[in-house]
Amino acid sequence: MDIHEKIIKIITVIREAGQGLTRDQLQNILVGNRTEELQQIGLDNLESFGIAENTDEEDWNAIIDQSIKDGFLKIKNQKQNTLTYTPEGKKFCKKPRPITVKGEGEEESYGGVGGSELDAVMRGALMGRQNKESKHVTERSKLQIKLIQAVDRKIALDVFAENENVDLDEVLDELESLLRHSKRLDITYFTNEVIGKEDIEEIRDSFAGSKISMEALRQDWGDVYNEEELRLLFYILS
Repeated sequence: MDIHEKIIKIITVIREAGQGLTRDQLQNILVGNRTEELQQIGLDNLESFGIAENTDEEDWNAIIDQSIKDGFLKIKNQKQNTLTYTPEGKKFCKKPRPITVKGEGEEESYGGVGGSELDAVMRGALMGRQNKESKHVTERSKLQIKLIQAVDRKIALDVFAENENVDLDEVLDELESLLRHSKRLDITYFTNEVIGKEDIEEIRDSFAGSKISMEALRQDWGDVYNEEELRLLFYILS
């Protein structure tokens, strides 16, 4: 079975979301399952929502596993178990090629993981997510409160991340989550330092009043700034 089109759909969803997604979030967006969580954080409004609505949710877990194995996806945040695409995944979307996995009834399926073994792995992952879900919500709420306090004190975001023993990506996730709930924090003290006030104004001017999107920032400025810097730019310019 050739799954290259499905891999492209997965990466399309993550790119449009502009953030790491859990497996559940990713699959629900793909098949058009409008959950309460997606509605609360605004991910049910993505153009790619329901991009694969006529497919089976169970198939996507295996395709995600294969995409990670092939280096198109990676785990962005171990604590929250979120996924993002890799530079290799971005290249694959621009120049796709057949990605074949063995189908039902053959000795192996989805790149070398047997069906029963895959089911066991999936069940274990699901149980782990369920057991940790409530704990993660509490931890995330605490981190958001600490982040708001840190920004009020103008603590550099990378220093805050280091103090909290989290990745800067996770701090950016929290900023974006707050923004989706109409809570914008003033982080210009940090972006002016790490990117530069004049450079930020140059980027703002380059859009000449047109809508700024992550995709546009990646396309126009991806050769200059890394993904974290692009996310910071999107946060303060959008």
